Amino acid sequence: MWEGGDVVNSRWLVSPWVDPALVRPCPGEHSMHVLDRFVPMRGFALACLLAATAAAAPAKGPVKVFILAGQSNMDGQASSHTIDILGEDPDPARAALLRIFKPDGKAYLSRDDVWCSSGGVHGNLSVGYGGRRNYDVLGGKIGPELAFGHYLGEASEEQVYLIKYTPGGQSLWQNFRPPSAGIPAGGKPEEYGNQYRGMIAAVRDNLAALPTQFPGYDAAAGYEIAGFVWFQGYNDMFFPEEIRTQYGPTLACLIRDVRREFDRPNLPVVVGVMGVNGVRNEIGKQKDIREGHRFVATVPEFQGNVKVVESAPLLHPKVVELKTAGWLFAERDLAKEPLTADEQALLQRATSDKGFHYFGEGRFFILLGKAFAEAMLQLRAAPAR
Repeated sequence: MWEGGDVVNSRWLVSPWVDPALVRPCPGEHSMHVLDRFVPMRGFALACLLAATAAAAPAKGPVKVFILAGQSNMDGQASSHTIDILGEDPDPARAALLRIFKPDGKAYLSRDDVWCSSGGVHGNLSVGYGGRRNYDVLGGKIGPELAFGHYLGEASEEQVYLIKYTPGGQSLWQNFRPPSAGIPAGGKPEEYGNQYRGMIAAVRDNLAALPTQFPGYDAAAGYEIAGFVWFQGYNDMFFPEEIRTQYGPTLACLIRDVRREFDRPNLPVVVGVMGVNGVRNEIGKQKDIREGHRFVATVPEFQGNVKVVESAPLLHPKVVELKTAGWLFAERDLAKEPLTADEQALLQRATSDKGFHYFGEGRFFILLGKAFAEAMLQLRAAPAR
């Protein structure tokens, strides 16, 4: 179920004029005639919409499973309307992304070649798998899964399956603490690792339920745990410095333990570097956590199979400037220079939540999911070490 907008099912939509020979077909296009050369955008979008009603050809090979884990920002707190600000981006390549995720300016993209599970909802990738009050139905928000799943779907001949595990307000040090990190001195085992155990159990439960949750699943072909994406860190800022500076080694333990759980010693792993309030916030407690994320890229055994993605530069620069005026952007004194009507209107279009939720920027989560996907695809293309 989903409330809050229409959905267009389309595997590809990339430019006003598309050469069908250069991109993958729409769902169900096996039942359509492919035009000789160029397809106008409007007619192409309609063709994809009509094709989506036909039965899609089953994907070949094992389902590619990607685990997306973290806390509320991996969950995603951006209302879908904030995606639209992409179309105003001064970078033409970024502005063009709006045509992918909102092809006709009204309906949101959906993909039947990418499945997603979040809480009690299991279905085709679309808007709505972000934060919501009732996790047994889809909502109207997105996280990085929408763009991540889209680009993984574009690159894969097999079915893609995203499993999200994203409890809010949880730390790596305590809640997600992996077994190999051990129990801190004086700690009680039952007080540590509850979300790590919950994550592993949720992944196993969703995999076991594939035949019932997704009738199109081919049990004979099976599945492959294909990648792990981690985006978390906010709650770890509130531990003492001696604990914050252990974030990196603890994250390294998490990566090793997830690989061990699923018997994938070189499982590709992408880590999102915390970027709350943008690039100027490379200070204090948050800097400790950011450095912990970056640490895993320096571990010798992770070379070629772990990548980190900087998230701070992906926030809308004007939003950050306005939201941190008088602080990180000390040069803007709002008492002397209040927000203009245009600036207020920009914030209305671009944001939907607090700073610690990346201002609920749909633009940010599209760009982040795209960056995660690019990093994951690079790792999967690299020779095994």
